Amino acid sequence: MQTIDLIAVAVCVLGCGGLWRLADHADRVKSTKWKLLWLLLPVLSFVITKRGPDISLLPLYLGAVIAALGFFTEIAANRKKLAVSGALCILLSIPACDLNPRYRAKGYLKDFEALFSCMREHYVLTEHKGIDWDALYAKYQPLFAEIDRTQDAGQNALVWGALTGEFHDGHVGYSHFKDDNDAAAAAVRNALGNDYGLAVMRCTDGSFAAVNTDESLAKFGIRNGTVITKWDGKSPDAVSRTSPAYGLSTFVADTDSGEVIFRLDSYPDIDNEIFWSGVLAAGVGGESVTVTYLDASGKEQTAVLPKIGEFYDRCVQTFRTINQGVQAGNLQWTKINRTTACLRLKGMSYDAKSYSSAETDAFDEMKDEIRSTILRYQTEGVRDVVIDLRSNEGGSPHMVDGVVSMFAPKGEHFNMCTAVWDDKKHSWATNETGSYIKGKEIAFQGEQLLGDGRVILLVNSETVSAGDDMVKIMEDMENVTVLGFTEPNGSCQAVNFKIGDFGTLSFSSCVTLDRDGSIFIDSGIDRQSTDGSGVQIIPFDETAIHALFDEHQDYLMDKALEMLKQ
Repeated sequence: MQTIDLIAVAVCVLGCGGLWRLADHADRVKSTKWKLLWLLLPVLSFVITKRGPDISLLPLYLGAVIAALGFFTEIAANRKKLAVSGALCILLSIPACDLNPRYRAKGYLKDFEALFSCMREHYVLTEHKGIDWDALYAKYQPLFAEIDRTQDAGQNALVWGALTGEFHDGHVGYSHFKDDNDAAAAAVRNALGNDYGLAVMRCTDGSFAAVNTDESLAKFGIRNGTVITKWDGKSPDAVSRTSPAYGLSTFVADTDSGEVIFRLDSYPDIDNEIFWSGVLAAGVGGESVTVTYLDASGKEQTAVLPKIGEFYDRCVQTFRTINQGVQAGNLQWTKINRTTACLRLKGMSYDAKSYSSAETDAFDEMKDEIRSTILRYQTEGVRDVVIDLRSNEGGSPHMVDGVVSMFAPKGEHFNMCTAVWDDKKHSWATNETGSYIKGKEIAFQGEQLLGDGRVILLVNSETVSAGDDMVKIMEDMENVTVLGFTEPNGSCQAVNFKIGDFGTLSFSSCVTLDRDGSIFIDSGIDRQSTDGSGVQIIPFDETAIHALFDEHQDYLMDKALEMLKQ
């Protein structure tokens, strides 16, 4: 029996004892205020068990009511009998809870049913992505039913991660409430597997290389950049797909600090999934694994690597090293050198008032700040700007317009179209072919404050939503170059949230369209998003690996500065 419920039983039994003692006193003084004490017990039984009612605690609630019936009788002996009967009934809660396997059971299946039904009704990319809701339900309902039976919060995290990963949508995910956070984090740790002293990444030429290697592997001749040909006899990308963490779209967060401990996406754009396709292989194995690799002479060698811990920390650090961004706050400037400044954009949010406004001038204060900063830098000799969009978490498209307008060539520039809402059907309006109907076009005026200066955007696979939007707008501008190891995430429909009993489900719920009426940016059945085609992909090769993992450089920033020198 849980402590809080045991306390409730003890307090209510003591309360019954108190009522038994008060029975004679209340009879003597004939005062209504003393009689009111009999009504306190039912209130206490519910207040103390603040987690809510449970069928196993029915004797507690019933006993409290039995004792409270003393309020309606004037006979002291009857009050005593009711108090004793109430106490005995309350005590039955202890065996009732201990014997009931569903005592305080969490309704994981009920939660799945409610969240799944809501998303099925409101998800706006069903046709675009070819979502088969019946097939998904048939696949996952039995899994949640089993979780409901076993009460396995960790498995709940993994199954939600697998389900949301089916959508290949950066806006679809499940975040866990604090009560289940420890179990969810432990499940993700376990799913990532064992640490054998390295991570594995796919290189641009299609080979796989060791990265983030432990110094203990030097005795085998395995270092950062060593080509890994096989992992336990199989190709690393094939092994990676066998990891329980492969294809998850979920995150486990430290609720107190707000820090995201780990996130692994089932990427919308297939090119990004290919880039990361080998990273989970290095966690797959038992107490040891057999790794085949090329030594310094190019000859194939084999080593048996022992397990040295959990892969979680090495995997997280690998993601962070490759996805690094300039260490500055959102909308913060850093002067990189005499002629170049960097603007860091971690998210498209300036302040709460601007974010929630639909007015075109909502971000004028932000634009004034950017404008004054650019003009000041120009007096110091700055002519070029690097905009760091790596791991930009998205936000307001109106902020995107405000930022881009400072750098865009003069004249009007198209951003996106809204869709038409059907008030009668309470849904987004569609035409006879089932496509969404275009609404208002969103556009902005460019100011070209840099003149002949150049702009370089740095992106990665976690540049999502409004970050995707910014890439889509700027990648075809003559004065802009977009650099990255990968394309941006490939998700841009507006997001909504459904709060469940144990976590929150996010999903795309508001339609944004391109000028031709097609879905804006989000990848469809072909897993190809419509932004990122203009990204200049920086090769992920031995040079990049050494710069990132041995020399701890910001390799993408270095490439941007090299380009600006030309």
